[in-house]
Amino acid sequence: MDETWLDAEEKRMTLRRVAAYRALCDRVRRSALGTLFFGGLMFAFWQFAIPDGQKDGEKWGLFGKVYLGLALLELSVGALNRFFPSAEGVLLEGLVLVVFGGWNLAREAMVWQQMLPGRVSPLFVVFGAYWILQGLNQARTYLTLRKEFAERPSADHIRWFDGLAREVRDADPKADPMALALPTQPFLTAKLLGDTAFFTDGAGEVIIVAREVVNLEMDIPDPERPPVGYLTIGGVAFQPFALTRANWENYCAWKGEPA
Repeated sequence: MDETWLDAEEKRMTLRRVAAYRALCDRVRRSALGTLFFGGLMFAFWQFAIPDGQKDGEKWGLFGKVYLGLALLELSVGALNRFFPSAEGVLLEGLVLVVFGGWNLAREAMVWQQMLPGRVSPLFVVFGAYWILQGLNQARTYLTLRKEFAERPSADHIRWFDGLAREVRDADPKADPMALALPTQPFLTAKLLGDTAFFTDGAGEVIIVAREVVNLEMDIPDPERPPVGYLTIGGVAFQPFALTRANWENYCAWKGEPA
């Protein structure tokens, strides 16, 4: 087997891991908005719905103090995941859910034992158990992610990849001989770098493949209309599209074929 091919494939695998970790961080960053919103609701509930007083169950009693602590914890995790997303953000969200669900169950148990005023709410018991299960599931997800990303991309790697993704997204085949912009479904742009192609779609999904698995064919069914392009990547066929001269010439030059 060609060692050069093995080296190139190893580089592509490394780039795919960076892309996958980058996508994970993006998901953690987006989920942080919900965490911040929920934390804000918890803090507003503590501020405006729980009355002032010194009795247990009121704002500065046992219930109020724990509830305030949970609200601040939720806001802190949301801010951390928003500005410093990482795989650990999945674990932190899970731990907050476990603590929040556990506190709801503990509070209902104290109400049942008449340690706190009020009546037991079956709804909060169900939600408490549900939050604990959800938190434990996220903790298990983190353990899987920890194995998958045993070698973490550095912040410099992520920034470099973000820059490359922007270049791919803004690719202009007329101005850049290593670029493609293919109006298929979904719309794909690409950078053709040596034996590797970087594709991205409108949703930001990145595809990193070897030159050998990219195939673009041209057909001219009607001389009065633009040629039609047929793209396959790794055996996956995309919808036909109008193929421009710049895209075809760039592809042929990358493949080493006559245009």
